[in-house]
Parts: sequence; structure tokens; C-alpha cells
Amino acid sequence: MDSGTRYDDDRREDGYPPGEALTDAWNEHRRYVGFAAGLFGLGVLIGVVLFAAGYNLLEIIQDALGEPLFPDIGEQSRIELARFLFVNNTQAFFLSILGALTLGLLTAWAMLFNGVIVGNVAAIVTENVGFDYILVGLLPHGIFELPALFIAAGVGFRLLYRFGERIFGTRDAIVTKPYVYRTGLLVLVGWLLLVVAAFVEAFVTPALLETLFADRLEGLSAAP
Repeated sequence: MDSGTRYDDDRREDGYPPGEALTDAWNEHRRYVGFAAGLFGLGVLIGVVLFAAGYNLLEIIQDALGEPLFPDIGEQSRIELARFLFVNNTQAFFLSILGALTLGLLTAWAMLFNGVIVGNVAAIVTENVGFDYILVGLLPHGIFELPALFIAAGVGFRLLYRFGERIFGTRDAIVTKPYVYRTGLLVLVGWLLLVVAAFVEAFVTPALLETLFADRLEGLSAAP
């Protein structure tokens, strides 16, 4: 992966415009973001394979924990649901960045594990309700949520790489002021994507599912 040293320009006497800084941040992190997305994609494939082998991971994890994985949100308002989703995704977001402190193991595990769960659940829902249902159920908020999580993981992986460069003497400092500034902007963009994703998942996704698949869901509930 590119060392990215050309982005560490401390000679900026005319400032560092946010647009330029954000572009530099993306150019520096995009390979790491792609690596995170690749791990997630691998996890999705594993989840589908496990489903084909007869494993329902949500049931297995719930039985192991002895309690529901998700709280009962049926009576909650949409705002409360959005808040619940945002808080949980924010925790995952920053844990993926801080995973650099575990030599990237926590970050890699988060990408793989989430991919496995998504793949497994998607396969189960596809079999029972249809692929179009899972597509509508995931795409509206997923186009915001997944890039946000990949950005966080990419920042974590990049930070680990910079640490390695410092250890091996190819970098004078793990972080510099320009690095913190531009990476902070990228993290902010990712975090804002999570805000959008939470509200889309709480308000838009349920409305779409209820509108497009009401008859199909009624048929499933009436089935013995």
C-alpha cells in the first residue's frame, strides 16, 4: 500500500482548505477503505455459505446469550429507533478506528463478523420473503451506513500502517497536524453518513417495506 508521505505537507503557509484536505484524506485512505470493504464482502460470502449449511447465526448467537439480540422496538417512536440505531452504529464506527490499537485485529474482525451476519440474514430473508424484500430492506440505509463503516475501518488500518512505518524508520511521526486535520474531516463525513443512515433506516425503510410488501408479509403471518 502507498505510504502516503506526500500528503504530510507541513509547509502550508496559506492554510489547508477543507475541500483539498478532504480530497487528500480520501486519496490517502481509499485503498484501506477498499480493503475493509473486501473483508466485509468475504464475510457476506461466508454468511451465505453457513446458511446453505443450515446455520441461522442470529438464532445461534441469541441462544448462546440467553436473551434477544435486539430490544423490543415495536412500541418505540421512529425517533427513538433512529437514536438506537445511531448510537449502536456510532459505537461500531469508533471501535473500528480504535481497532488500530489491537494491531488491526478488532477492525478486521468487525468487518468480517458484520459481513457474515448480513450475508446469513440476507440469505434467510431471501428464502422466506424474497430477494427483492432484502434489497429494499438494506439498500436505502446501506448506501450510507456501509461506506461510513468502511471509512472508519480504513482510518484504523491506515493508522496501523503509519505506526508500522514509524517503527521501521520510514516515517518521522505517526501523526502530524495536517494528517489529524484531514483525517478528522474524513471521519466527520463518515459519522454524518451514519446520522443519515439511522434516520433512513428508521423512517424510510419501514415505510417502503410496508408499502411494497404488505400483501406478502400478511401471507407469511397467516401461514401455519
